[in-house]
Amino acid sequence: MKLTDTEKRMLDGAQGEAKQMALEILMQIGEALEADSFVEVSSVQAMAHFGSLHIAGRDWLEKLACLGGKCCVPTTQDPASIPFKCWKEMGYDEEYAKNQYRLSEAILKLGEMPKWSCTPYYQGTIPRVGQNIAWAESSAVSFANSVLGARTNRTPAGLAVLAALTGRMPKYGLYLAENRIAQIKINIEAGELSDLDYNTIGIITGKIAGAKIPALYGIPSSVTNDNLKYLGASAASSGSVALYHADGVTPEAILTDVFAGKRPEEEFVITRKDINDEAEKMTSQGAGEAELAVVGCPHYSSEEVIKLAELAEGKKVSDGKAFWVFTTAETESLMERMGIKAKLEEAGIRIMAQTCLVISPLVGGYKNLITDSGKFASYLPSEHNIKIRYARTKECVEAVMK
Repeated sequence: MKLTDTEKRMLDGAQGEAKQMALEILMQIGEALEADSFVEVSSVQAMAHFGSLHIAGRDWLEKLACLGGKCCVPTTQDPASIPFKCWKEMGYDEEYAKNQYRLSEAILKLGEMPKWSCTPYYQGTIPRVGQNIAWAESSAVSFANSVLGARTNRTPAGLAVLAALTGRMPKYGLYLAENRIAQIKINIEAGELSDLDYNTIGIITGKIAGAKIPALYGIPSSVTNDNLKYLGASAASSGSVALYHADGVTPEAILTDVFAGKRPEEEFVITRKDINDEAEKMTSQGAGEAELAVVGCPHYSSEEVIKLAELAEGKKVSDGKAFWVFTTAETESLMERMGIKAKLEEAGIRIMAQTCLVISPLVGGYKNLITDSGKFASYLPSEHNIKIRYARTKECVEAVMK
């Protein structure tokens, strides 16, 4: 790989042992991928949740911190594996929580910003069109590539922290313009689309595309960022979609010919019947009456929490049931200042800030859950041995509140 003078000094150890080790590993990865050079990245979304990193990951981050490693670009991380404010009250294992806190201490020593969210783009880390970044977490990667037009691969957790220390990633994959060209065309012919429909379209898209890049036609210009967030998250859950183009909506589909003058490899149609049939299949066979409603995967935006509070107005969570909404600390703070958090708590709805049920234990012994998230519906049954009902937010409210 061709190195700049700065990279050569880093490799020689002039900027410390942690950066030297990080760049050595990234060089080995780059050579294996036949990259000829590095790209400079402007931000990193890393991982520091114990549910995925376990003891080895914890030790790795602590080692980098002990070697004096410091992030040289703004670095955030995925949700934690416990809700920091209420883990003890909710019954999380103490040893498990201690390991998560050790990870928290390590990332602070490394200089990461403790955002603990899968939606860093809602909290100030907003890359520009064409800007190179190194993000982990499949839904964040999809949003960055597709909706923001930035450039990142699905960066493995162990490499993301190395990118944070060096500001570099091997130049391969989606950093290259020729690898961002759409390969398949998907026409959406389903009439008016609900919020849940975007989740379901994402699930179908992921199954069709696998790891290929789809171009979607038929997404209205009125689509919200939250809708696109769910579409991408679901496509990354059922497939490996790291980038999609939505005609007339996403930056590259507005600014360029996403097929670069070529014909699509294949063309598909998603109808209203397809969406309804897929949504029905997302509900587990034998799912019983919902005991717990879980929403916010990816993390709920402020607008979504406000909408939930409106749906729940005048209602209260039924005895023996629960309602959890996963979101960011920043959104929780805003909801508190607006008086909405108090209203939710009065209704029995708990805000679960900075965590996610996909990468944390399920406490409380619940066996039947209901969700409005395609990603939750994809992962939770196998993660926690539960049954899931997949439904609109309004139905989630009706299922556990009276």
